[in-house]
Order: sequence, then structure tokens, then C-alpha cells
Amino acid sequence: MIELNERTRRISSSRLHEILMRYDAHSLVDPFMGVPTHLNYLKRQGLAVHGGDVVEWFVRVGEGLVVNDFTILRDSEVAEIVEMLPGRIYSTDMFKAWEGVFFSEEQCIYLGVWHDNVRNLRSDGQTGLAILGLWNVLCYWLQKAHYPDDMQDVPPSELAWNYIRQMEKWVTPNLLRNTVRLADVLATIGAQTADALFLAPPARNAFRTADARIWMWEAWWQGNPYFNIEHDYRESLFGTRSGDEQGYARAIASVLSSAQAFPIIIMQTTEAKIPEFEALLRNARSNVEIFTPHPSEAYLIGTK
Repeated sequence: MIELNERTRRISSSRLHEILMRYDAHSLVDPFMGVPTHLNYLKRQGLAVHGGDVVEWFVRVGEGLVVNDFTILRDSEVAEIVEMLPGRIYSTDMFKAWEGVFFSEEQCIYLGVWHDNVRNLRSDGQTGLAILGLWNVLCYWLQKAHYPDDMQDVPPSELAWNYIRQMEKWVTPNLLRNTVRLADVLATIGAQTADALFLAPPARNAFRTADARIWMWEAWWQGNPYFNIEHDYRESLFGTRSGDEQGYARAIASVLSSAQAFPIIIMQTTEAKIPEFEALLRNARSNVEIFTPHPSEAYLIGTK
């Protein structure tokens, strides 16, 4: 049975907003954005937000949650995603390699159907919302495999309908330009200025320890059950070259060096790792404050 972490990443959107307001910051860049629900939250609070990542499905979701201001999915369009449409030829064996290992035969067929249907949507905004909704289905299935008696049996199409429909509440305009990009960290930092740079760096060798839900959904988006998420990281700053402690420290230092244009740098880590990141941030900023609301959630705020 596949091992699942408690959560994919801990970012408190409201806490981050509180820090930004304390420092009078009204725009932010996050080059390690992951699933960008925190950027959507900040957008809804009236901030200009800009994200980037090397994992493509994160960026596609960002097009639905961050860039998208008005586009939603009507009932008829959701129906065209969650069901096998008459007259369309589907790749029903696309995810057969996962059958009996992670999912049932029916679930694997639906994964192939949804992959084909999402690719036929009319806009990037709709595609992003659908990808996030369907990712919640994947999470539900994997969780149910762990706790089969504690969770309801819901038909795949009904489960997908419910989750995709929930995505509509996230869509909102804030009358500002908000962006996401498929790019490595330094490219994202160099492409956009803002009041603050938010850094929640990946752990060392993150491509080898990535949560199953992350790498499996990238494999789904790529249409290849054998896809290795290491491919996304291979040529990135935090790829294999930063696998050792010294290489990782050099990568962090490179990020901080490239961030001179940002008045504020906010680094999120854990209480245990504060000494490691504090030393690096103090080399880049004259003033560093530390805020630790929880052992697993610590912030280092660097200002000039």
C-alpha cells in the first residue's frame, strides 16, 4: 500500500497574509508555489500574486486559481469532463499499469477518460479548475485504500462532479495582474518584481521523497503512469546538483542573492531548521526576524 503523508505541504494562507500586512507588503512572488491555494487566498485579499514551479500540473492549477478571474465550469461542461462521451475514442488502457497496484480497473479507466476530456476543455482557466477537482478524487481514492471502512463508496463520476463543482468558489477577480509560470526558481524571481518574495524551498532530494499524490498527478497529467517526477527537477536549481548538504546550501544562497530587488524575503521552514536557514538569510539581509507559531511552521523575515 502506498504511503501517504498527513499533508502535502503546510502553508497557512492567513498567517502569510498577516505577515505581509505587518510589513505593508501588497504583492508577492512565490517561485516554489506547489498547489497555489495560498496564492488564491492572497489574491482574494486584494494582493497581486505571482507564482512559478517546475511541476507542470501545479502551474496548470495556477491558471485556474491565480490567473483566472471569471471563467468557471457550467454544469454541461462538468458533465463533459466526468463521463465517457459518445463518439469519442478514449485511451482506456492509459493507466492500466496502476490497476491492482494503486487503483481498481474502473478507477484506472476513469483516469484515462478524464485525462482525455480535460485536454479538450476550451480554456486554461477551466483546465486548471478541473485538474484540481480531479486531484481531490485521486486523494480520496488513495485515502480510502488506507481506510476502506471509514469512507463512503462514491461512483467515480459523482465524486469527480462534486469536487470539480467545489472549485467554482475559488474564482474571483482582484483587479490586478496575477501570473504563474512554468519555470525554475531563478527564472521566476527574475521575471517579476513585488514587495515580498516568499520562499518555501523544497527539501533536499525532494524529487525522491515527493508525496505520492504529487508525483502520481504529474504522471496523470503527462499521460504516462511510469513518469518520474525527477524529470521535472533534473535541470532545476534544486535538482541532483543540490542533493548534498553543501550543494543545497549553495542553491539557497543563489536564490537569496538573486532576490536583491525584493524589499522583503519571507522564508518558511520548521523550527528545527531555523539555524540552517537563518545563517543563509543573514548573509543576504541586514535584519532578520523569526516568527514560530508552531514547531512545523516557522518564518524568517529578512529586510534591508
